[in-house]
Amino acid sequence: MRLSKKTFLYSIMISLVLVLFVLLYFIFMLPSLYVEYAGQEYLESIIQVQEGYSKNRSYEGLEVRNPTGSATLEIPLEGDSIYLAGKAFRLTINIKEPKLLEAVEQLRDSVENSDSFADLEIPDIDFEELKESMRMEDGGPLSDLLSVQIDADEELQDIQTRKGKVHIVSDTMVVFEGGMNDKDNDYTTYIAAGKTKDAVIFSFLPVMTPQMNEIRPIVFGSLPMIAAVLFLLVLIASQIFSKKIVNPIIRLAGYAEDVKEAGYREMAPLEIHEKDEIGELGTILNELYEKLRLQYQELEAKNRSLARENKRQEVFLRASSHQLKTPITAALLLTEGMISEIGKYKDTGKYLPEVKRQLLSMRKIVEDILYLNHSADNIKREPVNMNLLLKEVLESYRIPAGEKKLTFRCEEQPVQAETDGEIMRKILDNLVSNAVSYTPPKGEITIRLTEDSFEIYNAGAHIEEELLPHIYEPFVSSDTSRKGRGLGLYVISYYMELLGFQIEISNEENGVLARMYLSKKEHKNP
Repeated sequence: MRLSKKTFLYSIMISLVLVLFVLLYFIFMLPSLYVEYAGQEYLESIIQVQEGYSKNRSYEGLEVRNPTGSATLEIPLEGDSIYLAGKAFRLTINIKEPKLLEAVEQLRDSVENSDSFADLEIPDIDFEELKESMRMEDGGPLSDLLSVQIDADEELQDIQTRKGKVHIVSDTMVVFEGGMNDKDNDYTTYIAAGKTKDAVIFSFLPVMTPQMNEIRPIVFGSLPMIAAVLFLLVLIASQIFSKKIVNPIIRLAGYAEDVKEAGYREMAPLEIHEKDEIGELGTILNELYEKLRLQYQELEAKNRSLARENKRQEVFLRASSHQLKTPITAALLLTEGMISEIGKYKDTGKYLPEVKRQLLSMRKIVEDILYLNHSADNIKREPVNMNLLLKEVLESYRIPAGEKKLTFRCEEQPVQAETDGEIMRKILDNLVSNAVSYTPPKGEITIRLTEDSFEIYNAGAHIEEELLPHIYEPFVSSDTSRKGRGLGLYVISYYMELLGFQIEISNEENGVLARMYLSKKEHKNP
Protein backbone atom coordinates (compact mmCIF):
# COMPACT_ATOMS: atom_id res chain seq x y z
CA MET A 1 0.00 0.00 0.00
CA ARG A 2 1.35 3.42 -0.94
CA LEU A 3 2.23 5.86 1.82
CA SER A 4 -0.37 8.37 0.63
CA LYS A 5 -3.15 5.79 0.83
CA LYS A 6 -1.82 4.48 4.14
CA THR A 7 -1.76 8.01 5.58
CA PHE A 8 -5.29 8.62 4.31
CA LEU A 9 -6.57 5.40 5.92
CA TYR A 10 -4.83 6.20 9.21
CA SER A 11 -6.43 9.66 9.17
CA ILE A 12 -9.84 8.12 8.53
CA MET A 13 -9.32 5.68 11.39
CA ILE A 14 -8.27 8.44 13.79
CA SER A 15 -11.29 10.53 12.75
CA LEU A 16 -13.63 7.57 13.27
CA VAL A 17 -12.18 6.93 16.73
CA LEU A 18 -12.65 10.58 17.68
CA VAL A 19 -16.21 10.66 16.32
CA LEU A 20 -16.98 7.43 18.17
CA PHE A 21 -15.65 8.91 21.39
CA VAL A 22 -17.79 12.05 20.99
CA LEU A 23 -20.88 9.94 20.23
CA LEU A 24 -20.28 7.74 23.26
CA TYR A 25 -19.82 10.86 25.35
CA PHE A 26 -23.15 12.35 24.26
CA ILE A 27 -24.99 9.02 24.51
CA PHE A 28 -23.74 7.76 27.85
CA MET A 29 -21.96 10.50 29.76
CA LEU A 30 -23.80 13.73 28.93
CA PRO A 31 -27.26 12.58 30.20
CA SER A 32 -25.85 11.40 33.51
CA LEU A 33 -23.81 14.58 33.84
CA TYR A 34 -26.92 16.65 33.12
CA VAL A 35 -28.99 14.77 35.68
CA GLU A 36 -26.29 15.26 38.29
CA TYR A 37 -25.88 18.91 37.36
CA ALA A 38 -29.63 19.58 37.40
CA GLY A 39 -30.04 17.87 40.77
CA GLN A 40 -27.25 19.98 42.24
CA GLU A 41 -28.74 23.15 40.75
CA TYR A 42 -32.20 22.36 42.14
CA LEU A 43 -30.71 21.66 45.56
CA GLU A 44 -28.84 24.96 45.56
CA SER A 45 -31.96 26.75 44.29
CA ILE A 46 -34.22 25.48 47.09
CA ILE A 47 -31.54 26.41 49.65
CA GLN A 48 -31.34 29.93 48.22
CA VAL A 49 -35.15 30.22 48.24
CA GLN A 50 -35.31 29.03 51.83
CA GLU A 51 -32.57 31.40 53.00
CA GLY A 52 -33.89 34.35 50.98
CA TYR A 53 -37.47 33.95 52.15
CA SER A 54 -36.36 33.42 55.75
CA LYS A 55 -34.55 36.74 55.55
CA ASN A 56 -37.04 38.87 53.59
CA ARG A 57 -40.27 36.93 54.12
CA SER A 58 -40.88 37.50 50.42
CA TYR A 59 -39.90 36.16 46.97
CA GLU A 60 -38.97 39.60 45.86
CA GLY A 61 -35.47 39.58 44.30
CA LEU A 62 -35.06 35.79 44.57
CA GLU A 63 -33.76 33.73 41.60
CA VAL A 64 -36.02 30.70 41.35
CA ARG A 65 -35.31 27.73 39.07
CA ASN A 66 -39.01 26.99 38.53
CA PRO A 67 -40.99 30.11 39.39
CA THR A 68 -44.33 28.61 38.39
CA GLY A 69 -43.93 25.56 40.59
CA SER A 70 -42.11 27.00 43.61
CA ALA A 71 -43.93 27.94 46.84
CA THR A 72 -43.09 28.49 50.51
CA LEU A 73 -45.33 27.70 53.50
CA GLU A 74 -44.77 29.95 56.53
CA ILE A 75 -46.21 28.91 59.91
CA PRO A 76 -45.72 31.68 62.51
CA LEU A 77 -45.03 30.46 66.04
CA GLU A 78 -47.91 32.64 67.29
CA GLY A 79 -51.36 33.46 65.96
CA ASP A 80 -53.91 31.55 63.95
CA SER A 81 -52.63 32.56 60.51
CA ILE A 82 -50.27 30.76 58.11
CA TYR A 83 -48.86 32.05 54.81
CA LEU A 84 -48.28 30.44 51.40
CA ALA A 85 -46.06 32.52 49.10
CA GLY A 86 -44.77 32.11 45.57
CA LYS A 87 -43.10 34.16 42.88
CA ALA A 88 -46.41 35.68 41.75
CA PHE A 89 -48.67 35.43 44.78
CA ARG A 90 -49.00 35.46 48.59
CA LEU A 91 -51.85 33.74 50.45
CA THR A 92 -52.83 34.61 54.03
CA ILE A 93 -54.81 31.74 55.55
CA ASN A 94 -56.68 32.29 58.87
CA ILE A 95 -57.51 28.98 60.57
CA LYS A 96 -60.96 28.80 62.23
CA GLU A 97 -61.46 25.07 62.73
CA PRO A 98 -60.37 24.15 66.32
CA LYS A 99 -58.94 20.71 65.55
CA LEU A 100 -56.81 22.09 62.72
CA LEU A 101 -55.66 24.96 64.90
CA GLU A 102 -54.76 22.45 67.64
CA ALA A 103 -52.63 20.45 65.18
CA VAL A 104 -50.82 23.61 64.17
CA GLU A 105 -50.13 24.44 67.82
CA GLN A 106 -48.68 20.97 68.40
CA LEU A 107 -46.31 21.50 65.48
CA ARG A 108 -45.28 24.90 66.86
CA ASP A 109 -44.54 23.43 70.29
CA SER A 110 -42.43 20.67 68.74
CA VAL A 111 -40.37 23.21 66.82
CA GLU A 112 -39.84 25.43 69.87
CA ASN A 113 -38.73 22.50 72.01
CA SER A 114 -36.11 21.28 69.47
CA ASP A 115 -32.51 22.52 69.60
CA SER A 116 -32.07 22.00 65.89
CA PHE A 117 -34.27 21.17 62.96
CA ALA A 118 -32.44 17.86 62.55
CA ASP A 119 -33.70 16.82 66.05
CA LEU A 120 -37.28 17.85 65.31
CA GLU A 121 -39.87 15.32 66.50
CA ILE A 122 -43.04 15.32 64.49
CA PRO A 123 -46.05 15.44 66.87
CA ASP A 124 -48.42 12.51 66.91
CA ILE A 125 -51.43 14.01 65.16
CA ASP A 126 -54.59 12.01 64.64
CA PHE A 127 -55.11 12.77 60.98
CA GLU A 128 -58.29 10.68 60.75
CA GLU A 129 -59.88 12.76 63.48
CA LEU A 130 -58.55 15.94 61.84
CA LYS A 131 -59.96 14.82 58.52
CA GLU A 132 -63.34 14.08 60.06
CA SER A 133 -63.50 17.47 61.79
CA MET A 134 -62.76 19.30 58.54
CA ARG A 135 -65.51 17.49 56.64
CA MET A 136 -68.11 20.05 55.68
CA GLU A 137 -71.76 19.38 55.90
CA ASP A 138 -73.69 19.49 52.71
CA GLY A 139 -73.94 23.10 51.65
CA GLY A 140 -71.62 24.34 54.40
CA PRO A 141 -69.26 27.18 53.38
CA LEU A 142 -65.43 26.78 53.38
CA SER A 143 -65.19 30.06 55.26
CA ASP A 144 -66.40 28.24 58.39
CA LEU A 145 -63.05 26.35 58.45
CA LEU A 146 -60.60 29.04 57.32
CA SER A 147 -60.40 32.33 55.45
CA VAL A 148 -57.99 33.02 52.55
CA GLN A 149 -56.63 36.37 51.38
CA ILE A 150 -54.78 36.44 48.00
CA ASP A 151 -52.25 39.13 47.14
CA ALA A 152 -51.01 39.10 43.49
CA ASP A 153 -47.40 40.01 42.60
CA GLU A 154 -45.71 41.39 39.48
CA GLU A 155 -42.63 39.17 39.81
CA LEU A 156 -43.57 37.00 36.76
CA GLN A 157 -43.29 39.84 34.32
CA ASP A 158 -40.26 38.08 32.71
CA ILE A 159 -42.44 35.20 31.60
CA GLN A 160 -43.42 35.48 27.95
CA THR A 161 -46.09 33.54 26.15
CA ARG A 162 -45.43 31.73 22.89
CA LYS A 163 -47.62 31.53 19.87
CA GLY A 164 -49.79 28.46 20.05
CA LYS A 165 -50.04 25.66 17.52
CA VAL A 166 -52.84 23.37 16.45
CA HIS A 167 -52.13 19.78 15.42
CA ILE A 168 -54.97 18.03 13.58
CA VAL A 169 -54.42 14.36 14.29
CA SER A 170 -57.60 12.96 12.76
CA ASP A 171 -61.21 13.84 12.07
CA THR A 172 -62.05 13.15 15.71
CA MET A 173 -58.93 14.49 17.46
CA VAL A 174 -57.09 17.79 17.59
CA VAL A 175 -54.18 18.85 19.85
CA PHE A 176 -53.62 22.41 21.00
CA GLU A 177 -50.06 23.42 21.95
CA GLY A 178 -49.40 26.54 23.94
CA GLY A 179 -46.75 27.70 26.33
CA MET A 180 -44.60 30.32 27.92
CA ASN A 181 -40.95 30.68 28.85
CA ASP A 182 -38.73 32.51 31.22
CA LYS A 183 -35.00 32.95 31.00
CA ASP A 184 -34.36 29.41 32.26
CA ASN A 185 -37.15 27.11 31.07
CA ASP A 186 -39.85 26.57 28.52
CA TYR A 187 -43.31 25.63 29.82
CA THR A 188 -45.56 23.89 27.34
CA THR A 189 -49.10 22.63 27.79
CA TYR A 190 -50.68 20.17 25.40
CA ILE A 191 -54.48 19.89 25.35
CA ALA A 192 -55.96 17.08 23.31
CA ALA A 193 -59.66 17.36 22.43
CA GLY A 194 -61.78 14.70 20.85
CA LYS A 195 -65.25 13.31 20.69
CA THR A 196 -66.83 9.90 20.82
CA LYS A 197 -70.38 8.77 20.17
CA ASP A 198 -71.48 9.74 23.63
CA ALA A 199 -68.97 12.32 25.00
CA VAL A 200 -66.43 15.08 24.47
CA ILE A 201 -63.04 14.24 26.06
CA PHE A 202 -60.14 16.58 26.97
CA SER A 203 -56.63 15.48 28.04
CA PHE A 204 -53.97 17.80 29.52
CA LEU A 205 -50.17 17.40 29.57
CA PRO A 206 -47.97 20.18 31.02
CA VAL A 207 -44.20 19.80 30.47
CA MET A 208 -41.13 21.84 31.24
CA THR A 209 -38.18 21.87 28.79
CA PRO A 210 -34.75 23.14 29.90
CA GLN A 211 -33.09 25.71 27.68
CA MET A 212 -29.57 25.47 26.22
CA ASN A 213 -28.13 27.64 28.94
CA GLU A 214 -28.63 24.66 31.29
CA ILE A 215 -26.76 22.27 28.96
CA ARG A 216 -24.00 24.73 28.12
CA PRO A 217 -22.30 24.72 31.57
CA ILE A 218 -22.17 20.92 31.48
CA VAL A 219 -20.49 20.96 28.07
CA PHE A 220 -18.09 23.70 29.14
CA GLY A 221 -17.28 21.80 32.31
CA SER A 222 -16.54 18.68 30.27
CA LEU A 223 -14.28 20.46 27.79
CA PRO A 224 -11.03 19.84 29.75
CA MET A 225 -11.83 16.14 30.03
CA ILE A 226 -12.86 15.93 26.37
CA ALA A 227 -9.74 17.81 25.26
CA ALA A 228 -7.50 15.58 27.41
CA VAL A 229 -9.05 12.37 26.07
CA LEU A 230 -8.95 13.60 22.47
CA PHE A 231 -5.32 14.65 22.91
CA LEU A 232 -4.50 11.24 24.40
CA LEU A 233 -6.25 9.42 21.55
CA VAL A 234 -4.49 11.54 18.93
CA LEU A 235 -1.16 11.04 20.73
CA ILE A 236 -1.58 7.25 20.84
CA ALA A 237 -2.74 7.08 17.22
CA SER A 238 0.12 9.34 16.11
CA GLN A 239 2.59 7.20 18.04
CA ILE A 240 1.33 4.04 16.36
CA PHE A 241 1.33 5.70 12.95
CA SER A 242 4.80 7.20 13.44
CA LYS A 243 6.17 3.79 14.44
CA LYS A 244 4.72 2.31 11.27
CA ILE A 245 6.58 4.97 9.29
CA VAL A 246 9.70 5.65 11.37
CA ASN A 247 10.68 2.09 12.38
CA PRO A 248 11.25 0.91 8.78
CA ILE A 249 13.28 4.07 8.12
CA ILE A 250 15.38 3.34 11.23
CA ARG A 251 15.93 -0.20 9.92
CA LEU A 252 17.01 1.21 6.56
CA ALA A 253 19.40 3.64 8.25
CA GLY A 254 20.82 0.84 10.42
CA TYR A 255 21.29 -1.38 7.39
CA ALA A 256 23.02 1.44 5.50
CA GLU A 257 25.32 1.95 8.50
CA ASP A 258 26.11 -1.79 8.57
CA VAL A 259 26.85 -1.69 4.85
CA LYS A 260 29.20 1.24 5.39
CA GLU A 261 31.01 -0.59 8.18
CA ALA A 262 31.13 -3.87 6.26
CA GLY A 263 32.79 -2.33 3.23
CA TYR A 264 32.31 -4.74 0.37
CA ARG A 265 31.99 -7.94 2.34
CA GLU A 266 28.98 -10.05 1.50
CA MET A 267 26.01 -9.28 3.74
CA ALA A 268 22.58 -10.79 4.07
CA PRO A 269 20.04 -8.59 2.27
CA LEU A 270 17.69 -6.44 4.31
CA GLU A 271 14.39 -8.20 4.94
CA ILE A 272 11.59 -6.16 3.39
CA HIS A 273 8.04 -6.52 4.77
CA GLU A 274 6.57 -3.19 3.69
CA LYS A 275 4.70 -2.84 0.41
CA ASP A 276 4.98 0.94 0.17
CA GLU A 277 7.62 3.45 -0.91
CA ILE A 278 9.77 2.52 2.10
CA GLY A 279 9.72 -1.11 0.98
CA GLU A 280 10.71 -0.02 -2.52
CA LEU A 281 13.54 2.04 -1.04
CA GLY A 282 14.74 -1.01 0.91
CA THR A 283 14.66 -3.16 -2.24
CA ILE A 284 16.59 -0.52 -4.18
CA LEU A 285 19.12 -0.30 -1.32
CA ASN A 286 19.62 -4.08 -1.44
CA GLU A 287 20.06 -4.02 -5.21
CA LEU A 288 22.40 -1.02 -5.04
CA TYR A 289 24.61 -2.66 -2.42
CA GLU A 290 24.73 -5.93 -4.36
CA LYS A 291 25.57 -4.10 -7.57
CA LEU A 292 28.31 -2.06 -5.89
CA ARG A 293 29.71 -5.18 -4.23
CA LEU A 294 29.82 -7.06 -7.54
CA GLN A 295 31.39 -4.09 -9.29
CA TYR A 296 33.96 -3.84 -6.52
CA GLN A 297 34.74 -7.54 -6.78
CA GLU A 298 35.02 -7.23 -10.54
CA LEU A 299 37.33 -4.25 -10.13
CA GLU A 300 39.40 -6.14 -7.58
CA ALA A 301 39.65 -9.10 -9.94
CA LYS A 302 40.73 -6.80 -12.77
CA ASN A 303 43.27 -5.14 -10.50
CA ARG A 304 44.69 -8.52 -9.48
CA SER A 305 44.76 -9.60 -13.11
CA LEU A 306 46.47 -6.37 -14.09
CA ALA A 307 48.97 -6.79 -11.27
CA ARG A 308 49.72 -10.34 -12.41
CA GLU A 309 50.01 -9.10 -15.99
CA ASN A 310 52.42 -6.38 -14.99
CA LYS A 311 54.41 -8.84 -12.93
CA ARG A 312 54.57 -11.30 -15.84
CA GLN A 313 55.71 -8.63 -18.25
CA GLU A 314 58.32 -7.35 -15.82
CA VAL A 315 59.59 -10.84 -15.06
CA PHE A 316 59.58 -11.93 -18.67
CA LEU A 317 61.25 -8.77 -19.93
CA ARG A 318 63.98 -9.03 -17.31
CA ALA A 319 64.51 -12.69 -18.04
CA SER A 320 64.32 -12.24 -21.79
CA SER A 321 66.79 -9.37 -21.77
CA HIS A 322 69.12 -11.59 -19.76
CA GLN A 323 68.61 -14.53 -22.11
CA LEU A 324 69.13 -12.34 -25.17
CA LYS A 325 72.64 -11.51 -24.00
CA THR A 326 73.85 -15.08 -24.56
CA PRO A 327 72.83 -15.57 -28.20
CA ILE A 328 73.72 -11.99 -29.07
CA THR A 329 77.17 -12.37 -27.52
CA ALA A 330 77.65 -15.75 -29.20
CA ALA A 331 76.53 -14.44 -32.58
CA LEU A 332 78.83 -11.41 -32.28
CA LEU A 333 81.80 -13.59 -31.34
CA LEU A 334 81.14 -15.97 -34.22
CA THR A 335 80.74 -13.22 -36.80
CA GLU A 336 83.77 -11.37 -35.42
CA GLY A 337 85.87 -14.53 -35.63
CA MET A 338 84.72 -15.31 -39.17
CA ILE A 339 85.31 -11.74 -40.32
CA SER A 340 88.81 -11.77 -38.82
CA GLU A 341 89.38 -15.39 -40.00
CA ILE A 342 90.69 -16.33 -36.61
CA GLY A 343 91.62 -20.02 -36.22
CA LYS A 344 88.77 -22.45 -36.71
CA TYR A 345 86.32 -19.65 -37.48
CA LYS A 346 87.85 -19.45 -40.96
CA ASP A 347 85.48 -22.32 -41.80
CA THR A 348 82.40 -20.14 -42.41
CA GLY A 349 80.41 -23.03 -43.83
CA LYS A 350 80.58 -24.72 -40.46
CA TYR A 351 79.93 -21.72 -38.18
CA LEU A 352 77.37 -19.73 -40.20
CA PRO A 353 74.63 -22.27 -39.30
CA GLU A 354 75.57 -21.72 -35.66
CA VAL A 355 75.11 -17.99 -36.13
CA LYS A 356 71.74 -18.70 -37.72
CA ARG A 357 70.77 -20.87 -34.74
CA GLN A 358 71.67 -18.09 -32.34
CA LEU A 359 69.64 -15.62 -34.39
CA LEU A 360 66.66 -17.99 -34.41
CA SER A 361 66.97 -18.27 -30.64
CA MET A 362 66.87 -14.48 -30.38
CA ARG A 363 63.83 -14.35 -32.69
CA LYS A 364 62.01 -16.87 -30.52
CA ILE A 365 62.69 -14.81 -27.40
CA VAL A 366 61.42 -11.66 -29.15
CA GLU A 367 58.28 -13.50 -30.31
CA ASP A 368 57.65 -14.64 -26.76
CA ILE A 369 57.90 -11.04 -25.59
CA LEU A 370 55.42 -9.91 -28.25
CA TYR A 371 52.90 -12.66 -27.58
CA LEU A 372 53.10 -12.07 -23.86
CA ASN A 373 51.24 -8.82 -24.48
CA HIS A 374 48.17 -10.79 -25.50
CA SER A 375 45.34 -10.21 -23.07
CA ALA A 376 41.88 -11.64 -22.66
CA ASP A 377 40.45 -8.68 -24.60
CA ASN A 378 42.59 -9.57 -27.65
CA ILE A 379 41.70 -13.23 -27.83
CA LYS A 380 40.07 -14.28 -31.10
CA ARG A 381 38.26 -17.54 -30.61
CA GLU A 382 37.59 -19.51 -33.77
CA PRO A 383 37.58 -23.15 -34.89
CA VAL A 384 41.21 -24.32 -35.08
CA ASN A 385 42.37 -27.52 -36.79
CA MET A 386 44.55 -28.95 -34.05
CA ASN A 387 45.94 -31.70 -36.30
CA LEU A 388 47.23 -29.22 -38.85
CA LEU A 389 48.57 -26.90 -36.15
CA LEU A 390 50.42 -29.77 -34.48
CA LYS A 391 51.87 -30.87 -37.81
CA GLU A 392 53.26 -27.37 -38.48
CA VAL A 393 54.82 -27.17 -35.01
CA LEU A 394 56.43 -30.61 -35.33
CA GLU A 395 57.78 -29.68 -38.76
CA SER A 396 59.57 -26.67 -37.26
CA TYR A 397 61.42 -28.99 -34.84
CA ARG A 398 62.33 -31.70 -37.35
CA ILE A 399 65.95 -30.49 -37.67
CA PRO A 400 66.66 -30.10 -33.88
CA ALA A 401 65.01 -33.47 -33.28
CA GLY A 402 67.01 -35.00 -36.13
CA GLU A 403 70.24 -33.74 -34.65
CA LYS A 404 69.43 -35.67 -31.44
CA LYS A 405 68.05 -38.59 -33.43
CA LEU A 406 64.69 -38.27 -31.65
CA THR A 407 61.57 -39.99 -32.95
CA PHE A 408 57.97 -38.73 -32.73
CA ARG A 409 55.13 -41.23 -32.23
CA CYS A 410 51.77 -39.55 -32.81
CA GLU A 411 48.30 -40.92 -31.98
CA GLU A 412 45.77 -38.45 -33.34
CA GLN A 413 42.03 -38.07 -33.71
CA PRO A 414 40.54 -35.37 -35.92
CA VAL A 415 40.09 -32.42 -33.55
CA GLN A 416 38.58 -28.96 -34.04
CA ALA A 417 39.08 -26.71 -31.00
CA GLU A 418 37.35 -23.38 -30.36
CA THR A 419 40.35 -21.28 -29.37
CA ASP A 420 42.87 -18.63 -30.41
CA GLY A 421 45.11 -20.24 -33.04
CA GLU A 422 48.20 -18.07 -32.45
CA ILE A 423 48.17 -18.58 -28.69
CA MET A 424 47.59 -22.32 -29.12
CA ARG A 425 50.55 -22.43 -31.52
CA LYS A 426 52.75 -20.82 -28.83
CA ILE A 427 51.57 -23.37 -26.26
CA LEU A 428 52.26 -26.35 -28.54
CA ASP A 429 55.58 -24.83 -29.59
CA ASN A 430 56.71 -24.49 -25.96
CA LEU A 431 55.59 -28.00 -25.07
CA VAL A 432 57.32 -29.57 -28.08
CA SER A 433 60.40 -27.40 -27.49
CA ASN A 434 60.63 -28.61 -23.87
CA ALA A 435 60.16 -32.21 -24.97
CA VAL A 436 62.90 -31.92 -27.61
CA SER A 437 65.23 -30.14 -25.19
CA TYR A 438 64.87 -32.59 -22.28
CA THR A 439 64.54 -35.91 -24.11
CA PRO A 440 67.86 -37.78 -24.18
CA PRO A 441 69.42 -38.45 -27.62
CA LYS A 442 67.83 -41.30 -29.53
CA GLY A 443 64.82 -40.96 -27.28
CA GLU A 444 61.12 -41.10 -28.16
CA ILE A 445 58.47 -38.41 -27.82
CA THR A 446 54.87 -39.70 -27.70
CA ILE A 447 52.04 -37.35 -28.66
CA ARG A 448 48.32 -38.10 -28.22
CA LEU A 449 45.61 -35.79 -29.53
CA THR A 450 41.93 -36.42 -28.68
CA GLU A 451 38.81 -34.31 -28.60
CA ASP A 452 39.33 -33.63 -24.90
CA SER A 453 43.08 -33.33 -24.46
CA PHE A 454 46.57 -33.04 -25.88
CA GLU A 455 49.32 -35.16 -24.27
CA ILE A 456 53.05 -35.14 -24.89
CA TYR A 457 55.33 -37.64 -23.16
CA ASN A 458 59.11 -37.46 -23.39
CA ALA A 459 60.85 -40.59 -22.19
CA GLY A 460 63.99 -40.33 -20.13
CA ALA A 461 63.19 -36.89 -18.68
CA HIS A 462 62.58 -36.14 -15.00
CA ILE A 463 61.63 -33.12 -12.87
CA GLU A 464 62.82 -32.95 -9.29
CA GLU A 465 59.89 -33.68 -6.96
CA GLU A 466 60.56 -30.62 -4.81
CA LEU A 467 60.27 -28.44 -7.92
CA LEU A 468 56.98 -29.85 -9.22
CA PRO A 469 54.70 -27.50 -7.16
CA HIS A 470 56.71 -24.50 -8.42
CA ILE A 471 57.45 -25.35 -12.06
CA TYR A 472 55.02 -22.66 -13.31
CA GLU A 473 56.84 -19.92 -11.43
CA PRO A 474 59.52 -17.83 -13.17
CA PHE A 475 63.21 -18.72 -12.80
CA VAL A 476 62.53 -22.03 -11.08
CA SER A 477 65.31 -24.54 -11.85
CA SER A 478 67.89 -26.70 -10.14
CA ASP A 479 71.59 -26.10 -10.46
CA THR A 480 71.93 -28.92 -12.96
CA SER A 481 69.17 -27.65 -15.24
CA ARG A 482 69.36 -23.87 -14.88
CA LYS A 483 70.56 -23.50 -18.42
CA GLY A 484 67.48 -24.95 -19.97
CA ARG A 485 64.56 -24.33 -17.61
CA GLY A 486 63.51 -20.67 -17.09
CA LEU A 487 60.30 -19.14 -18.44
CA GLY A 488 58.83 -21.72 -20.82
CA LEU A 489 56.30 -23.23 -18.39
CA TYR A 490 55.64 -19.80 -16.89
CA VAL A 491 54.61 -18.56 -20.35
CA ILE A 492 52.52 -21.70 -21.00
CA SER A 493 50.69 -21.19 -17.68
CA TYR A 494 49.93 -17.61 -18.65
CA TYR A 495 48.56 -18.57 -22.07
CA MET A 496 46.47 -21.38 -20.59
CA GLU A 497 44.95 -18.93 -18.14
CA LEU A 498 44.04 -16.61 -21.01
CA LEU A 499 42.27 -19.42 -22.85
CA GLY A 500 40.61 -20.77 -19.73
CA PHE A 501 42.15 -24.21 -20.25
CA GLN A 502 43.97 -26.46 -17.80
CA ILE A 503 47.39 -28.10 -17.99
CA GLU A 504 48.96 -30.77 -15.80
CA ILE A 505 52.63 -31.81 -15.78
CA SER A 506 53.73 -34.84 -13.82
CA ASN A 507 56.53 -37.34 -13.56
CA GLU A 508 55.53 -40.67 -15.03
CA GLU A 509 57.42 -43.95 -15.22
CA ASN A 510 60.69 -43.21 -17.08
CA GLY A 511 59.53 -39.82 -18.30
CA VAL A 512 57.52 -36.62 -17.97
CA LEU A 513 53.90 -36.26 -19.12
CA ALA A 514 52.30 -32.90 -20.01
CA ARG A 515 48.51 -33.07 -20.44
CA MET A 516 46.52 -30.10 -21.74
CA TYR A 517 42.70 -30.23 -21.58
CA LEU A 518 40.99 -28.75 -24.63
CA SER A 519 37.69 -28.02 -22.90
CA LYS A 520 37.15 -25.31 -20.29
CA LYS A 521 37.27 -26.72 -16.79
CA GLU A 522 37.66 -25.24 -13.37
CA HIS A 523 41.17 -23.87 -13.52
CA LYS A 524 43.62 -24.96 -10.89
CA ASN A 525 46.36 -22.50 -10.25
CA PRO A 526 49.46 -24.48 -11.27
